Amino acid sequence: MVKAVHRAFQRRLVGIVAIIGLAASTVLPFAIVDGMPIITAAETTGVAPVDYSAVVWTAGWQGEIDACRGAVDVGHHYGTPVIAEHWFCGGSLFPGEGSTITLTGAVTGTFRVGPVAVVLNAATDNAASIPHGFDLLYQTCRDGSSATMSFTELNRIG
Repeated sequence: MVKAVHRAFQRRLVGIVAIIGLAASTVLPFAIVDGMPIITAAETTGVAPVDYSAVVWTAGWQGEIDACRGAVDVGHHYGTPVIAEHWFCGGSLFPGEGSTITLTGAVTGTFRVGPVAVVLNAATDNAASIPHGFDLLYQTCRDGSSATMSFTELNRIG
């Protein structure tokens, strides 16, 4: 399933780059390394925070996340407000700390992106390991690995 999601992401990315007419030499905040998209600028060069918008297309669980249609409200499963997205379906492009994100759809509001609250391993951690008390958390598995489930703080500002 991950390979299919990865291929779908690559097709979308190539299509977007072609549509907006970026040259191959254009500097983007991500790169494709061994066929995998990775964040470059935000994590390694301290690029200034950005304004970002996203659609939380539904509430659900793994099937909805696997559909790769955008973020999914998975808070009911974790018992705390969390939205989740596969790394290869947009998680690798999630903005860095200090950025502003406006959500529409199943979860709405404007949030300031905070630091990563915790990184968990699906094989050894469970829902009780997820921190509570945040306005919202954003979950993605870094580099597509469930051994690095990253939960980023989102603090409501509007």
